[in-house]
Amino acid sequence: MALEEILLKIRELSEAERRELLRELAGQKKLSEREAAERFDRAAGSWSDFDAEGFVREVYTRRASDRRLGVEW
Repeated sequence: MALEEILLKIRELSEAERRELLRELAGQKKLSEREAAERFDRAAGSWSDFDAEGFVREVYTRRASDRRLGVEW
């Protein structure tokens, strides 16, 4: 099938079908509710060692200082 024919077929698709095609081509297949829940459960607790209060303190400390520091990679 020639490229022109493919483009014509794509133009015939509805907007929703085009979005689905783009998602598939990009490898971003829509997850089922069960798959999404499983991924969420696996990720839960992955930041358990993150000190949120310390982070907020650090943000306010840096904002209050006269000298703003650059990004530290």
